[in-house]
Amino acid sequence: MKSTLKGTPRAAGVTIATGLERVCLLLADLSGYTAYLANSEPDHAPALAGDLVETVVRQLSPTFRLAKLEGDAAFLVAPLERLDGPMLLDAIDAAYDAFRRRMQSVTAATTCDCASCSRVPDLDLKFVVHAGSVVRHRVAGREELSGTDAIIAHRLLKADSPSAAGLTRYALLTDSCVQALGLDAAALGMVPATEHYEHLGEIPVHLFDLEYRTATQGRPWTPPRRARLAEADLHLQAAPMAVWDQLTSPRLRPGWEGIERVEEAVVSGRRGVGTMSACVADRLASVEEILEWRPFEAFVRRASVPGVGRVAAQYELTGDDEMTRLQVRWYGPAATAALAATQRANLDRLPRALETKHADR
Repeated sequence: MKSTLKGTPRAAGVTIATGLERVCLLLADLSGYTAYLANSEPDHAPALAGDLVETVVRQLSPTFRLAKLEGDAAFLVAPLERLDGPMLLDAIDAAYDAFRRRMQSVTAATTCDCASCSRVPDLDLKFVVHAGSVVRHRVAGREELSGTDAIIAHRLLKADSPSAAGLTRYALLTDSCVQALGLDAAALGMVPATEHYEHLGEIPVHLFDLEYRTATQGRPWTPPRRARLAEADLHLQAAPMAVWDQLTSPRLRPGWEGIERVEEAVVSGRRGVGTMSACVADRLASVEEILEWRPFEAFVRRASVPGVGRVAAQYELTGDDEMTRLQVRWYGPAATAALAATQRANLDRLPRALETKHADR
């Protein structure tokens, strides 16, 4: 219910909504944009920069909703209770990778020699992520998010600690975000720092080097020859991020996969290559290991069942904001064909799980 605050005069065109929301605030900002704009054609540069920002926003949807475009930055928000640490880091990785690929394709495809096109490689990307409370209100017919935490997130776009640490492409996570999402900053190799702001005090933050993360990603998995057991090809009415969440989250997998629970051991502080987990179904536990991990695009999971054998499942996702094509292939010895067939049948429940999640959102 919307109302004016008691004792506060209501300005024309302003509607104030009561009630705070706990959210994750994410700002994706183009680094080097001021210098790029100053040295490029004013009628061309904003369009190219806007294309890159749009690529990032599209990659982060639908888990994050666009709150506002702010020139060379995008301000996005997600309900805190519907997000976990591994999913946030996967989203940042995928968005940065999509940004880099788009920038490379723009550079390679253009035959224009103007400054706007030739200087596109000068741009880079950084993220600021904060967890806190905001209030929604409408100004001149547009929804705005306000509150101290929204101010903190925006102030951190000009943080001093990244340059002091020698970082140019990074994700800055506040300590409140790290704590709320259960991340192990030390295990992830994040650099601790503190920002100081008048009226806001000290803000503890953690810096994540995106350049290092990109350089250390593993190679694509190579399937064994002549060992394909089964395959599936599904078209799902959901964005790749939503499908990925269902396929990988220990919290969501039991809802459609026919298993009781997933017990995951995230040794490095995040889900990825080498992550081990145990899936319990009918008192029989299978041990899983992730062999490939490319957020929202592809992953490979190998399951070992005592007395049955090992079967590897390769998942590939392609799509847009509304539709995902999911291709799954299972590989293993003939003795594991029944296990692959069971997993194939479980996928039939995936569309219903996605519909339920969408209704909850």
